[in-house]
Amino acid sequence: MMSDMRLTSAGAVVDEPALLGQARGFARLRFSAQLEPDFQLYLHGKMCARAKIVAISSIAFMLFFMLLDIIYLPDWVRNYTLSVRGVALMVMIFALFYANRAGRVAPYRAFAVSTFAYFCTGLMVAMVIIAARLADLPIRITHDGLYVVLLSGMFLLGLPMRHATVGSLAIVVVYLLAEYGIGSSRSTVISSSIYLINFTLMGAFGAYLYEYMQRRAYLNEKLLEAARSRAERESQSKTRFLATASHDLRQPLHAMSLFIQHLYEQVDSPEANKTVAKLSDSTQLLQAMLNSLLDISRLSVGMVRAQRRSFNLAPWLRQLLDSLEPFAARRNIRLQLECNKAYAVSSDPVLLERLIRNYLNNALIHADASTVSIEVQRLDNSLRISVVDDGCGLAEADQERIFEEFTQLRNPARTLDKGVGLGLSICRQIVHLLKYPSGVSSVAGEGALFWFEVPLGEWQAQPDTPTQAQAPALNGRIALIENDRISREAMQTLLSSWGCIVWAFESADEAIDGLNSIDVDVLLTDYRLEGDSDGLDLIRALRDQAIFAGPAALVTADTSEELGESARLADVEVLYKPVLPARLRRVVHKLLSLSK
Repeated sequence: MMSDMRLTSAGAVVDEPALLGQARGFARLRFSAQLEPDFQLYLHGKMCARAKIVAISSIAFMLFFMLLDIIYLPDWVRNYTLSVRGVALMVMIFALFYANRAGRVAPYRAFAVSTFAYFCTGLMVAMVIIAARLADLPIRITHDGLYVVLLSGMFLLGLPMRHATVGSLAIVVVYLLAEYGIGSSRSTVISSSIYLINFTLMGAFGAYLYEYMQRRAYLNEKLLEAARSRAERESQSKTRFLATASHDLRQPLHAMSLFIQHLYEQVDSPEANKTVAKLSDSTQLLQAMLNSLLDISRLSVGMVRAQRRSFNLAPWLRQLLDSLEPFAARRNIRLQLECNKAYAVSSDPVLLERLIRNYLNNALIHADASTVSIEVQRLDNSLRISVVDDGCGLAEADQERIFEEFTQLRNPARTLDKGVGLGLSICRQIVHLLKYPSGVSSVAGEGALFWFEVPLGEWQAQPDTPTQAQAPALNGRIALIENDRISREAMQTLLSSWGCIVWAFESADEAIDGLNSIDVDVLLTDYRLEGDSDGLDLIRALRDQAIFAGPAALVTADTSEELGESARLADVEVLYKPVLPARLRRVVHKLLSLSK
C-alpha cells in the first residue's frame, strides 16, 4: 500500500510488504534491485564502524613482523622484506583512510579499494615467504602469516562475501603459482594447495554466514522502522479521527440538549414534562457514552497531559459527591466522605475528578450497594484515596478482568443505562498517566475497595470553588456566531427565551460587518467557522479593529490543551460542546456582569 512506503537512506522507496517479501529470499546474498543499494550503504556503515580496530590490529601486526625481520633475517633479505612490507603498509593505510568514510565514498568503491589493499597485503606475505624459501634460511618461514591475512580478509575487514572470497582466492592462487615457479616439489605444492584452498573455502563459508546475518539484521531494523512508522501514522490517524469525531458528534448533541431545555421550559403538561425529562436523560446518557469513548481513545494515543496544581481535598470531594447525590438517592444509596479537612493534594483536578467519578459510578451502577464512601488516609508523602462499597464484591478471577475495555460482569444484555464498560478502563489509563500506585481489594459478597495514592499538596487558605448563587434572569444583548444552522438556531432560541436579545451570524465576515452597526454586551462564537479564520481569530480581529472589546466566550468541541491555553491567554471563556444549558446560563450571566 502507498501508505506503508518508506524512503531508505539510498533514496529508494521501499514498502513494508516488499521488506517482508525479502525475508526468505536472500540466501543468494542479494536483495531486490530496489533494496540492494540501501543494504550496501548499511554494510559499508558496519565496515566503517570497525575501522579503528582493523587499523590498530593490522598496523600492529605489520610492525611486529617487520621487527622479527630485523632480528632474525640476514641483511640482504631483511632489506627486501622491509621494503615489501613498507609498501604494503602504505597501501593499507591509504585504504583504511579512503574506504572508511561513510556517506562520502560510494560503497562499491570502498569495497573495491579495501579488497585491493587486502590482496596487496596477501601478495606481500607471499613474496616474503617465497624470498625466505629462495634464501634457504636456517629458520623456516611457514604459512602462518598467510593464514592471518586470510582470516583478516574473511572476518575482520567486514567485506561482502564475494569480495572477501575473490580476494582470498587470488592471494592463494598467486602464492601457489609462485611456489611452482621457484621449483618447489610437487608434493609441497599439493600439500600447500590442500591446506590453503580448504582454509579459504571454510573462510568463505564464514564470510557467507557473516553477510547473511548482516542482511537479516538489516531487514529486522527496516521492519522495526516500518512498524514504528506505521504506528506513528495510525496514531496520527486516530488523532485526526478524534478531532473529527469530537466536533462532528458533539455538534448535534449540543443542539439537542439546548432544544430539549427550551422545550422543557415551554411545556406545561406534567405528562409532557416527564417525556422531555426522559429525553434529556437519554441525551445525557448518549453524551456520557461519547465522552467515555473519546476519553479512552485520547488516553490510549497519548493526547492527554497532566496539569498538576495543589488544591484542598475535602471541599473538592464534597462537591463531587454532592453532584452525584441525586443519582444515588434514586437508587437508595447513601454517599459518605471520610477526609480530614486539612488534607491537600498535588494533582490534575480534571483527571482526578474523572478518576474518582468513574470509580463512584462503577459502585453506584454495578455494585448493588447500600453505602458508597470515599475514605482518605495519610501515608508518608501521599494520601491514599479509596472508594469503598458494601455491595456484591468481586471474585479474585474478575479483579483484573474488570479493567479491560467494554467489560461488564453483570450486564449480559448490554443495557445502555449501565454504560458501555469503559469506566474502569479509563481509570487504569489515568493512574498510569499520573503514575499513581493503585489497586483493588474485594471478596465476593463482601463489597469492594478501589484505591490509589496521590502526592501531598499545599493546603490553601481559601476554598477552591466558592458556592455560586443561582443566576437571575438574563438581560443583555448577545452576538452569536455559529456556522452550523441547527446549533445556531438552538442557542438563539434558548438565549432568547432567557430574556436576551440575540443577533446571530453565520460567518466571521458577516459578524464583522454586522457588529459595525450594532452594540452588543457579549460575544459567543464557535471555534470552527467557515473560511480561513476561526473563532479566536475573529475575536482578535474585532478587538484589533475596535469593533468589539467586551467579554467573549468560545464554544467548541475541540478539547485540546493547546486551544484551551490559547483561549486563556486571549482572556476568552471556553464552553465545550455539548454545553449543558445550566452551564451556558451561568457563563452568559457571568459575561453580562463583566460587561457592565
